[in-house]
Amino acid sequence: MSDHTTSYPSDQPINGLKPLSNADNNISLPATGDDLSRLGGDRPEAFANGLSLQEMDDEDDEEEVDEDYVAVDHEDVNEYPYWFRRPPVHHRTKLDELHPFVQVLTGSNVEDCVNVETAFPEQERCTREKFMYRLNKCPELCLGLFTLPIIPEGQPKPRPTLVGHIVATRTSGPNVTDKSMELPANWQNERMCVQNGEVIGHDEDGATIAIHSLAVLPEHQGKQVASTLMKSYIHRIREAQIAERIAIIVHDHLIPFYESFGFENRGPSKCQFAGGGWSDMVLEFYHE
Repeated sequence: MSDHTTSYPSDQPINGLKPLSNADNNISLPATGDDLSRLGGDRPEAFANGLSLQEMDDEDDEEEVDEDYVAVDHEDVNEYPYWFRRPPVHHRTKLDELHPFVQVLTGSNVEDCVNVETAFPEQERCTREKFMYRLNKCPELCLGLFTLPIIPEGQPKPRPTLVGHIVATRTSGPNVTDKSMELPANWQNERMCVQNGEVIGHDEDGATIAIHSLAVLPEHQGKQVASTLMKSYIHRIREAQIAERIAIIVHDHLIPFYESFGFENRGPSKCQFAGGGWSDMVLEFYHE
């Protein structure tokens, strides 16, 4: 919602940009498998010195050992780390097919964001003017997931396509408010706009990151773009320690989605944007 919410190896750079994949540990993509699960249940069919584990057990039973301990052949034990050294199996997903990468947005991405925002009903979309304001005032708080197609060698590189975005500002309160979502009239000439003691729009001293838009192009929905973006965004904000919390307003049917990332439902929001009917969701960072 708006204002609320030729092939190459998968691990090689594409057109100078490293693609994301479920094997990339830096962005916390959704897990696709766990090698350790293959060790559960029945014992693995490992062999050592030509004997199966069962044969080794039978042979051990015949040996005379002190009752306080059992002798272990360390050459046999060294077979076990093999099971943990095997690289994880990577199953390609629809997200992988996009050869995606995440990148901070800038003022040059305004039209890209306007295009992505069409995923929402018209009354809930962020306007071009607000994108210009937010991407110029606080681009470090705005993140996009792009796709870059594979092109034959020798052809000019195309411009990456923005598939989904998160656009946000700072606010001093614990929740997203109507004032934090507004566009200051003279933002190009004023550092901050204050009315009746309350900051309008981006508050550079605010401790809350207010997400105003998490949007994904309709043709790329259902490919884990939104969840990948949100996980990457939370990781960046948490690791940078630049805020005490992230807040967003959502429709009720999206509450479970945000709860899966650790957001808490704070109840009905006072925001009347697009007619109201939102719920406040907040993810607190408890720094030591």
